[in-house]
Amino acid sequence: MQTYTDPRQIDVAFVYEQLQEVHPAFQKAKGKAFVDAAYEKLLAKAPSMDDPSFFFALKAFSSLGADSHTGIGMTPQVVSQLHAVPLQLQYLQGAWRLSVVEQQHQDLLGATVVSVNGIPLDEVVTRASSLVAADNLVWLRHSLAGMFNITELYTYLGLATGPLEPVSFTVVRLGETQAQEFRVEPVSAQSFQGFAWATLYQNPCKTGPSSSYYRAFLINEGKTLFMQYNVCASSEDYPIDTFTKEVLAQLPGLHIQQVIIDLRYNGGGDSRLFEPMMDGLSKLQKQLGFTLDVLIGEGTFSSALMNAIQLTQRTECTLVGTPSGGSVNHYGEVKQFTLPNSHLPLFISSKRFTMDADYPSDSLQPDMLVEPTIEDMLAGIDTTVEATLQ
Repeated sequence: MQTYTDPRQIDVAFVYEQLQEVHPAFQKAKGKAFVDAAYEKLLAKAPSMDDPSFFFALKAFSSLGADSHTGIGMTPQVVSQLHAVPLQLQYLQGAWRLSVVEQQHQDLLGATVVSVNGIPLDEVVTRASSLVAADNLVWLRHSLAGMFNITELYTYLGLATGPLEPVSFTVVRLGETQAQEFRVEPVSAQSFQGFAWATLYQNPCKTGPSSSYYRAFLINEGKTLFMQYNVCASSEDYPIDTFTKEVLAQLPGLHIQQVIIDLRYNGGGDSRLFEPMMDGLSKLQKQLGFTLDVLIGEGTFSSALMNAIQLTQRTECTLVGTPSGGSVNHYGEVKQFTLPNSHLPLFISSKRFTMDADYPSDSLQPDMLVEPTIEDMLAGIDTTVEATLQ
């Protein structure tokens, strides 16, 4: 391997070498010739790049493996140099929509985004997709949603001449057909704390996202136990072993008809931690006869996806919601490295997990497809939970 003296080239070579050594099949998606050509091109351009451009270029290169677990992360140094427009997009009900806006623009919530700076959004998505390591379409959209307000990204993709220029969005308001232009000034990353926001989730419901690792409570007039599992990890303040024992011990005395396990917001961790709960629920379901519904969605990823599949194998359950962000068969067991000069984190899968070799789709598909509506979100109604109760 050639020795380099330029700091950027040293980092590029480091990424290439680690991907070759650690990942089981990084070159499989694009082929060795394509990956090597991209590597040489990046080596040539890297020395002249600023920090944000170098970050995006490395993201693009590490995404060639089409592995959702492999890629480049940010550092505070990169974040401090970024600018963004004060809004956020999300893919909902078959379209890219405004999910977060400044409070003064609340009437634009849920509006469909047609174009950015005159470029059709489909073309924007196509260009930006090269920067996202994803092994299915659901995770691609989920990841893009977190990037689509960064103006350095627009500059990198050729959608703007610089990160400080205003960005023009063409949108169609919810319930209307006429498109209108919405022009937004970029601000620094540090400025975001001072904004007053309006979001699709500003009327939270009891069963919505939570900062708790896990929680359980009765709903539906005490007929249903709702259990939310948000991260495959154990809290120091409330160990998962304690949570599991308490839930399983209380279940026989609750006289419930249904258990709901919510995995919609769980991005993974250690899949083994939930196994005692799954085994306990399997035994109690046979004894008590309650129905079991498992909620999944675009945020269900990695170990949480594995737990969802294990629940279908160990219990009599119904998967409810939307396709998962994680793929049924995927690379994982991630190893982390730090680039020697830019200090960017590098995450690389080291193992292939085959949960079902015959599964026909990348994402785990629900048995009952329930997609939340914009109207329910704004009203604070959990569409998916309501569907399981009916």
